[in-house]
Amino acid sequence: MAKRRATAGEPAKQVAIDVLREAGEPLHAKEIAKRVLDSGRARLGGKTPEQTITAMLAVGSKPGGPFKRVDKGTYTLADAGTGDTPTDKRESKPRTKATPKQRETAVT
Repeated sequence: MAKRRATAGEPAKQVAIDVLREAGEPLHAKEIAKRVLDSGRARLGGKTPEQTITAMLAVGSKPGGPFKRVDKGTYTLADAGTGDTPTDKRESKPRTKATPKQRETAVT
């Protein structure tokens, strides 16, 4: 049987989103972690909650995630008016090479 964590409160990701929204500017991961922990809204178990939050920010900054990495260890919200939302991006068609038969017919 899996161990249950002794944590309570809101998800740290949601608290980090709120912290960045309130800040209105990009923050370093250590500052985000400090503010999340100081808020008392998310209680994280373990010996290194700062590293847990830093890892969450890194994973959350991948495409489709709520965070965007703007510099080494510095994050902002992905939807912070940068125009980098998935609906704004144009999809490009994958390029394929012409087959020898296609090249032959194109020449004639």
